[in-house]
Amino acid sequence: MLPRKTETLAILIAGLIGGVAYAHPALKTADPAQGATVSSPKEIRLTFSEDLVAKFSGLTVKDQSGRLVETATPTVDPNQKRQLIVPMSNPLQPGTYNVDWHAVSVDTHKVSGHFSFKVAQ
Repeated sequence: MLPRKTETLAILIAGLIGGVAYAHPALKTADPAQGATVSSPKEIRLTFSEDLVAKFSGLTVKDQSGRLVETATPTVDPNQKRQLIVPMSNPLQPGTYNVDWHAVSVDTHKVSGHFSFKVAQ
């Protein structure tokens, strides 16, 4: 009995350690960038380390009051499938904006994150 339990435990540990080796998409750049002060952007572009699935990737933008800002449907650049593009539906007023993003790579790994930027007065 003991060897079987030991074998099962070894397989379980190997699976957990091996799972760490799988790559996940990492955010490489954001435009506007984290902490940047910009004029009202027409879109937000996020570039990742892996190709994305637009249907399962996106972001939300909230103003400094926490109100949701309307955005258009996220797309992936057809020439650079690592880049998520989210058009802004309307110009942004001066202030601070918080972006919560999520991305799913073509190998189905999901990641998420947060950054903020300011729109100049």
